[in-house]
Formats: sequence, C-alpha cells, structure tokens
Amino acid sequence: MAQENAYKPRKRTVLKLVSNHMDAWQVASVIATLPLLIHGGIRGETAVLVLAIGVGYWFAFALNDYFDAPFDALDRQKAERNFFVHVSVCGWVVVLLSISLLVVVAAAYSQFGPPGWLFWGISCFIAWAYSAPPLRLKIRPGLDLITHVLFVQTFPYIVCMRLIQARWGLLDGVLLAILFLTSLTAQLEQQARDFVVDLQGGGTFTTWMGRDRVVHGLRWATAVCLFIALISVLNGTIPWYLLPFGLIGLPALLHRFWRQPDAPRSERLVLLSTTAGFLYAGLIFCYFLLS
Repeated sequence: MAQENAYKPRKRTVLKLVSNHMDAWQVASVIATLPLLIHGGIRGETAVLVLAIGVGYWFAFALNDYFDAPFDALDRQKAERNFFVHVSVCGWVVVLLSISLLVVVAAAYSQFGPPGWLFWGISCFIAWAYSAPPLRLKIRPGLDLITHVLFVQTFPYIVCMRLIQARWGLLDGVLLAILFLTSLTAQLEQQARDFVVDLQGGGTFTTWMGRDRVVHGLRWATAVCLFIALISVLNGTIPWYLLPFGLIGLPALLHRFWRQPDAPRSERLVLLSTTAGFLYAGLIFCYFLLS
C-alpha cells in the first residue's frame, strides 16, 4: 500500500514532464500547419514534419526547465510545474536522451535534403543556446526577446514555407507580422509574471526595463496585433477558415487589458485556447491529408 501511494506522486511528476508547456508545443504545431493549409502542402512527409516540430518544441522547453530548475525551486508555483525540481537527473542521462530524441527529429527534416538539415541544425543550436550556459541567452536582456521573437512562433512558419518551397504572398506577410507580435507579447507577458524569480536568476529584458513599462508596451503591442488582424479580416486577406484560430485566441489576448500589471495570465484560459486551436488544426489537416 505504501509503495502504491509513493508511486502516484511519481506518476504525476512524470506526467507533468510530458504535458508541461502544452501551450508552447501546441502553438508551434498549429503554426507549422498554416503554410501547408494555405499553399496546399499537406502530404505524408509534411505531416511527419509537423509532428517533429511539435516534438522539437516540447524538447526545447523541457531542456529549458532542466537548466531553470535551481531558480524555479525558489518559487512555489514554478517549482510545482518543473519536473527537474522534484527529480534529480544525471547530466549524462539528459545528453543521451537529448541525442536520441534529436536523431528521431532529424529523420523528419532529412526528407527535405540540405535545407531540412540546416533548419534542424539551427533548431538544435537555439534550443541549447537559449537555455544552457555559457550562452544562456534567456538571461541576456535584449537577446532573450530577440531569440523568442525569431524562433518561438515565427520560426515554424518560415521553416515550413521554405521546405515546401512555397511562394510568399500578402497573407503570409500578414500572418508573419501577427506571429511576430504574438511571440513578442507572449514573452513580455511571461517575463512580467516571472519578474521576481528572474531578478534572482540573472535578469531579463523586463527586469532591465521595469515591469510597469513592459506591461504598458505589452498592451500596446497586443492592440496593434489585434488591429492588423481585424483589418486583414475585413479586407478579405485572412480567409474564413483561419478565423477560428483568431477567435479561439482572442479571450487570452483581451484578458491582458483588464487584469492588474502584477497579476499573472490565466494559465487555464491559455491552455484551453491553445488546445482548441490544436484540435481544430488537426481536424483540418487530417481532412485534407485523407481526402
């Protein structure tokens, strides 16, 4: 009975490792499907690519948790979400598992020849450079923001556009601008939430600029993002089948305007939004793949 009771917390901890940052890898997967839907690039090899991108983003955020564990342990809520705060994992085990997973992901990218290998290499480097010492870009004010803006939400779109050799159009530019702003504001929102912990962990753009200023800028950037999306919908640039993605994410964006600057975002609302978008993208993707 005692062994069974001890097993349950362990099982819950492992489940957190698998499900943690669901919003991040779900969003990356959804973004990767967009150029495929728009440019008719849905086929078997791109389905594998989207899966690999989702797995790759899960790995990147898990790696970030590994290197953040000593700092997350200082905050009760962050410690609860971080698998590596509760479970000590040897460095060689992390290296072995990382290599194994990245080899599997490489197989998906290798289908596209040298460009695929190039994007795989860039992905691996950024995942390491952002979280791991000695670079640890996430604690270098300015570079932390630039890295997030370029490689969290815009990168999956660019990767798929390039690998399916699609021609860029107005819609792609509009979506990339929206993704740029959503990635920027998501990072600022997270840094505002983690302000106190980040002060002890080395600092970020927000600890350098000040939380009040960042929250003010975050709201302005969110308003610009919503304005671009609204104009693009009204003039017909954004097609009808993409509207549910915007409507699904709208409550989480609007929530930024009425909550207090020091109040955290609603994690449940964000997760519900990203999961709904993920399921919707999956349904459309499977429909075109099987039709």
